[in-house]
Amino acid sequence: MSRAEDRPPTRAEQDAVDVLMWLYARAGKEVSYADISAGVGLPVASRLRAAVRRARVAAAVDGHRLEQFMRSKDPLRRGATVTRFHRAGQGDEFGARDALLACRKSVASMAEMHRACAFEATNPNSVDADAFSKMAEVADGAMRMVSGVEKLGNKAMKTQRTVNKMAERIADLEAEVIELRNRPPAASA
Repeated sequence: MSRAEDRPPTRAEQDAVDVLMWLYARAGKEVSYADISAGVGLPVASRLRAAVRRARVAAAVDGHRLEQFMRSKDPLRRGATVTRFHRAGQGDEFGARDALLACRKSVASMAEMHRACAFEATNPNSVDADAFSKMAEVADGAMRMVSGVEKLGNKAMKTQRTVNKMAERIADLEAEVIELRNRPPAASA
């Protein structure tokens, strides 16, 4: 046994475990910080936010996904900032929306990295202008690659919306056919 297995979990580790276990039982459902707080018993503060961050990392290690907090699409929770936990192998177009949001954030971060490194590369007092120049080039290449991935993701989302609309239309047509079959025949005169 290693030392880590011998010692009891720290408070931060136990908080993350509690959050992850609570989320696991609510997989696929929108939950806010207030919901998690009420379910786990931690106040909505930095301790809960840290536990959620740790739970996100732990979930990823096991192949699960805890989405980023985004505005709810549920009309009953209008404007609420929520997240959803997905077990490995599950997910839907909202998970894809989360992935695209992460992609956009990474492009913005890389753009900031590119600006900072490009500035430092031209700075006459730079500690290593050549290294910063190379970092700016790498950031530029990464931004192009991630931007291409984002375009593919948007195309996939558009395709999924089209498939969903077609499925809804087929369901409506099937309902109409069933309704026509169940109608009593018209009385002959």
